[in-house]
Amino acid sequence: MKKMTLSLAAAAVLGSLTFGIGAASAAPASPAGIQAAPMVETVQMTRGERRMMRHHRMHRHMMHRRHMMHRRHMMRHRMMHRHMHRM
Repeated sequence: MKKMTLSLAAAAVLGSLTFGIGAASAAPASPAGIQAAPMVETVQMTRGERRMMRHHRMHRHMMHRRHMMHRRHMMRHRMMHRHMHRM
């Protein structure tokens, strides 16, 4: 019984020491798997990058408009074609 109590106490002391060392260091060596949060750094865009993004957005918008106009035109064409066959 005394041996069991002594071994549990020793395990608790060793576990707390290991946890303390793991939490204090930056390495993910802790038994609980606790890791330090990564540092996130924001970077400001340059003028050229901003211009390229704007250009890309405008190009996508233009292509979308063109696609929608084409769909509308084709739908109208199809409707006219249907009406011609019904006559």
